[in-house]
Amino acid sequence: MKVSGFDLSSPTENLIAKSLEAGRFPHAVLIEGGAPEKRAELARKIARALICESKTQAPCGVCSHCVKASHDMHPDIAFLEPKKKKSESRDKTYFVDYVREIVSGSYVLPNEAALKIYILSEADKMGPEGQNAFLKTLEEPAPHAMFILLCSTKEVFLQTVLSRVTLFNLGEDETLSHEATEEAKEAAKKVALAVYAPNEFEIVKAAGVFEKNQKLLQDTLPVLEEMFAEALRIKFGAGREGEADETASLLAEKLSRRALLGLAESAEELIKGLSRSANLNLTILRLCTSFRTAAKEQE
Repeated sequence: MKVSGFDLSSPTENLIAKSLEAGRFPHAVLIEGGAPEKRAELARKIARALICESKTQAPCGVCSHCVKASHDMHPDIAFLEPKKKKSESRDKTYFVDYVREIVSGSYVLPNEAALKIYILSEADKMGPEGQNAFLKTLEEPAPHAMFILLCSTKEVFLQTVLSRVTLFNLGEDETLSHEATEEAKEAAKKVALAVYAPNEFEIVKAAGVFEKNQKLLQDTLPVLEEMFAEALRIKFGAGREGEADETASLLAEKLSRRALLGLAESAEELIKGLSRSANLNLTILRLCTSFRTAAKEQE
């Protein structure tokens, strides 16, 4: 069967197209990276190709499945998003009861097509409990069920989940690179100011932005490391370098040289830990405790 609609100049889309043409597309895939819109559109292209009833070219664009899928109206293609848990004001997630609802529905036979396809947008907002509730289904799904998980980074997923899905990487989202840098700078400033705040809860509050966002933590730690190093240079009388933030001057004023050195070393260790796939929540906890401990060091 010939598959159309994919960008064959893209190694990832070319690989997907070949897998579909060979009839060997995995039952569970994780599409990582790229812009959210690009991930969503690729998932929809995959779903249209899988659900088409043509035996020669998919999607054919004319069968009832293709027509409904092209208008996002097919009853057997579920495009899901995280949502808030009832009676709670927390951020939208794939909480465990929501995941169990998805899993339960996947065992119900399709309405019209041969397959039932679940597309999970922002799947990286699924916590460890939700991921564990998903494990058995990812390993042994119903014969008619397929899952396409979309995320900015795979790093938030348990290794047990990653071992049960096929990963497709779309690369960096170039349209957000500048925005991400600015976000990292702002996060670094808040964490840096919190290290010497009278209330120890301030650093926990500042580090809360990294929960379920390992990419932001990865972008922020090098900024923090350079900020602490710049503060140390100022402390030694070397003056400010380049575009050093005013925060570095404040750190140099408030903290000892020993404290600043300890903060820079802690940031470096946290960066190394993330590169070795350290647990996100444990890394955030280490950040809070190690930074506060280092900040109390005297000459």
